[in-house]
Amino acid sequence: MNFSINCHYLFKSLKSIYSVINQNHHISIFTCFILNVKNNMLKIKASDSEISIKTTLKVFSKQKGKAAVPAKLLMDILKHIPEQPLKIKKRNFNQIRIISFKGNYDISLLNHELFPKYKKIKRTQVCVLNKKTIINIIDNTLFAVGNDDLRPVINGVCFEIKKKKGIFVATNNNILAKYSINSINTKAEMKFIIPKKTLLVLKKNFNNKTNIIKIQYNKYNTYFIFTNKIIITSLIKGKFPNYKKILPLYNKNNKLRIAIKEFKTSIKRINLFSNQIDKKINFSLSKKKSIIYAENKDSSNKGYEELVCKYFGENLEISFKYNDLIEGLYNLKCEEIEIKLQERYSPALIRPISSLETEKSFRLIVPLS
Repeated sequence: MNFSINCHYLFKSLKSIYSVINQNHHISIFTCFILNVKNNMLKIKASDSEISIKTTLKVFSKQKGKAAVPAKLLMDILKHIPEQPLKIKKRNFNQIRIISFKGNYDISLLNHELFPKYKKIKRTQVCVLNKKTIINIIDNTLFAVGNDDLRPVINGVCFEIKKKKGIFVATNNNILAKYSINSINTKAEMKFIIPKKTLLVLKKNFNNKTNIIKIQYNKYNTYFIFTNKIIITSLIKGKFPNYKKILPLYNKNNKLRIAIKEFKTSIKRINLFSNQIDKKINFSLSKKKSIIYAENKDSSNKGYEELVCKYFGENLEISFKYNDLIEGLYNLKCEEIEIKLQERYSPALIRPISSLETEKSFRLIVPLS
């Protein structure tokens, strides 16, 4: 291995994929970057055993070769070298040397043969999405992903794509977020659960050159292919909760319409007066007047506000946890929302009031008993 590359270019490229590496991983090879130089191209791999990233850079190479380089040490070295061309040479089986204008830096290597080899997936379903669509999917679902060791199926976002429609769902048992699109250009039918970390890594690796993302899927892995990168992820095994059965009927037609900005600020103000352990926010809704209030009996603090809203339906008393309300309103790109309510202990359905027909989003929030 013997190649030349700009220091800043290499550091920037490594930084974008470094987030996948777990420095505390019990298998040492997964704390390394795998460098592979051939025909003036540098291929870099990083993995935590569940997610892998491959990226390709142009370099000037004199000799091909592979090396497993400790990721954190390489990042720290490159971070503190001023921008300049670097030469990187493999001196022997277990060491590389980085040569700069003013110094040489030798790094011990691990055995790159220990890094797992991924076979090309066969018999795949294929779907193509643009970057904006993927970002919208992530922004409208990721906040509601669970963190449950006993029920790993809720620790990711469920992708369900059929013909031209895509449905994307996440839940942590207190909140359910559903985002759907009616304009996907594919004939494929696929359903799988993508881990939360994968989607965070995916979004972090988008750049200005990224536009189209090709998704290849089989029952074991999903490949996200774009620009000069490939992200490979293991899928969460199991059956995602049947969210359709979770949806209440809302046959009582209780509706609250309110400006989202004012609603958020009211919730945040009233939370100052709640018990900070349970953070209970109460609503008293009627056609004449709707109020929001909280009380901390330990300190005798109370807060009360009248909501500027339109309410249609029966009088209703209902309570929610502050964090669930704020998360349920997260990233709704609209000026006004509609909240459908059934009964005191039935989930509230929140949806943005929008003119977009190709995209639909709603959230369910479970009330406090």
